[in-house]
Formats: sequence, C-alpha cells, structure tokens
Amino acid sequence: MRRIIFLMAVISTLTAGTAMGDSIDGRFGITGKIGFLMPIQDDFITGADETNTGLAAGGGVIYGLGQNLGAELDITHAPTLNVQAAGGKVGEASLTDISLGLQYRFTPDRRLVPYLGAGVDFIKGKFTNAADRRYGLEWTTGGHVSAGLDYFATRGIALTAELKGIFAPAGNIKSTPQEYNPNSFVGTIGIRLFLPEKMFD
Repeated sequence: MRRIIFLMAVISTLTAGTAMGDSIDGRFGITGKIGFLMPIQDDFITGADETNTGLAAGGGVIYGLGQNLGAELDITHAPTLNVQAAGGKVGEASLTDISLGLQYRFTPDRRLVPYLGAGVDFIKGKFTNAADRRYGLEWTTGGHVSAGLDYFATRGIALTAELKGIFAPAGNIKSTPQEYNPNSFVGTIGIRLFLPEKMFD
C-alpha cells in the first residue's frame, strides 16, 4: 500500500503545477528518445562506397548544475546501418555512442527552453559482413556538439528534440586491417521526466 501511495505522489508531483520550465537546478531528469543516425562519411567502413542512415534510440540522465547549466550522460545505439560497395550490400554495422557533456540552457523559466551542448564521446560497435562473419569495432574517443529544445508540458515533463554532430578519429575493426569512421549526425525526439528537488526530504 505504501508503494502505491508513493507512486501516486510521484506522478502527482510530476504532472502538477504550472506548465513552465522553471529551473532544473538540483534536479535529476531521465530521458528517452528515438530518431536517426546518419554517417557523415560514405566510406564508413574502409572500402565501402555508401552507408545508409539508420534508426537510432537511447536515453540517459541529466542533472541541473545551476540556473542555466546541466550535465548529461547519454547513450545512443544504432542497431542497423547498411553498408554498400559497388552498388550492392556488403554488410551491416551497428554503433553505440556513450557521451558525457554539458548543456547551456537559455530560457530556464519558460516553457520552451533552447540549449547548446558539447562533450566527450566513447564509440564502439560491430560489423557483420555478407558472409555473416562478425567483427568488433574497437573503442574510439571523440566529441560532440549539439543543439536542442525542451518544451515543458508540466514542470516535471518535457518533450525534447535534438540535433547532434559526433566527431572522432577512425577506429580499428578487430582481426582485420580495416578501419571505421564514426563521424555521424544524429537527430532525435523524446521525453524527459524531471524529479522534484524535495521528493526524498
């Protein structure tokens, strides 16, 4: 019974109040999102002519460090990127990007909150060739820049949209002399749920 009452209190807190962004200072947010990942380089895999845009999804957490500043941990996964050469499919790649970054939020007291972000990224993945042999893509480290919008339906619920560019040096494909180029462009939409500051007081 206590769990039910606690859950109802949390839902009520998230959905109550004015529909303003207010400040996320000292508050945790949980993000879920879906969109696309588009490799910037056609030769994503050494020797390939083209790599198609693929579905991307993920999520993360954000914490308000101040009135205009937030720190974010974000994970984005693209499960299937079709790799082509000479007009035919030669395999499929997947990418996982783990990013740590900061956001500068311009209008924290309004419903619509635009922001700019930047940070460091850790990227790896897998490549499966036409013969169904799988190769790991070794870790490579780079960075990102992003621009986005949060629209606060309530003080605790925000709809979000973001564009992000990921840039990193080429990484090795295990057990081969080939490399992969992780530079990519990511667009997502999603939702953020912000917890109140005094929920556990």
